[in-house]
Amino acid sequence: MKNLFLLSFTLLLLTACSSDDYDPGTTNPPPVQNNAVRLNNDANFGNVLTNSDGFTLYFFSPDSKGTSNCNGGCTDAWPIFFTDELTLDNGLNASDFGAITRDDGSQQTTFKGWPLYLFANDAAAGAINGDGAGDVWYVAKPDYTVMMASAQLVGKDADGNETNLTSDYTPGDEDTFYMTDAEGNTLYSFINDTSDTNNFTADDFSNNGVWPIFEATLQNIPSILNLADFGTIDVFGRQQLTYKGWPLYFFGQDTQRGDNFGVGFPAAGIWPILNQTIEAAPIVEEPGAIVYNVTNESASAYLFTGAGLDNDSNPDITLKRGETYEFIVNAPGHPFIIKSVRGTGTGNAYNDGVSNNGAAQGTITFTVPNDAPNTLFYNCEFHGSMTGTFTIID
Repeated sequence: MKNLFLLSFTLLLLTACSSDDYDPGTTNPPPVQNNAVRLNNDANFGNVLTNSDGFTLYFFSPDSKGTSNCNGGCTDAWPIFFTDELTLDNGLNASDFGAITRDDGSQQTTFKGWPLYLFANDAAAGAINGDGAGDVWYVAKPDYTVMMASAQLVGKDADGNETNLTSDYTPGDEDTFYMTDAEGNTLYSFINDTSDTNNFTADDFSNNGVWPIFEATLQNIPSILNLADFGTIDVFGRQQLTYKGWPLYFFGQDTQRGDNFGVGFPAAGIWPILNQTIEAAPIVEEPGAIVYNVTNESASAYLFTGAGLDNDSNPDITLKRGETYEFIVNAPGHPFIIKSVRGTGTGNAYNDGVSNNGAAQGTITFTVPNDAPNTLFYNCEFHGSMTGTFTIID
């Protein structure tokens, strides 16, 4: 009887211990709550924005003004994205996000002012099938440097008059495809610029408020653009982004995202927009030197050939300020000297912009300074009859 009691007591203790150790949380853990907006690292696109379930988010080029232009049946293919509890993965900043009220009264989440959408043909989390669709849909990335907009150009001339313009800068209604910064602010080129050369900005940046240069470190671009088309140039110590050699600018009178008033200022077409079809900026070839071959006729004269001369004796020659001339001298015993005063000897040699002055055999190079006098001379060091006049003009 005693042994039966001990056995029953032991079983009771074991049962009690088993009940105390039971933790229902170990068999049914609570589900992990994903952030409302996540970052997915894609092998082709890098970091992209997704919803909490991992489905890719997109931008729409016509939304450059920060309002949605995808309505009606458009949202069947491109459902809007909205979250009223914004939680973010590391690497995303809440200040970049916002919300708009759509025409139908519903709300939509925005990133850097771009309304966010999903794509109905992304059947699985992580799929990116909508990028580049119609050249107006782009995967939403956190680090675009530039974006592409599609909108009506509305130019503003020097008098403040606004005119709807087409893509060739004539009056008319047409949606034009063009480049903006990541926040939808229009970027421009200047028709007087040349390849990788800013011909507008003053060295003290006193006119930078009118057409501010676009200063940015290039990170990511929409897939329709080619990374090799971008570069940077130094503008008086500051870095300006370029596209196909065109330096990029903002317009000081574009006060709202999506404004493109600059296409009409001071007249249409002087400050064009940019897109993938724009021709590369023109390359300015440095002018080559104008060459004269100089020999001698005994000790009586120099003979000139080249640049319209053919063994001309002691010709008077017109030179232009800023241009470079080469005199290839082969007159042994008759040093050729460019001088400020006519006469023999080495005195009064004019050496500004001149290299190898006084050579009898060799090349004398003369880049005419902007402050060169209107008249110079060439003369043999030893023979007064070997002389001529250089007339200097602008």
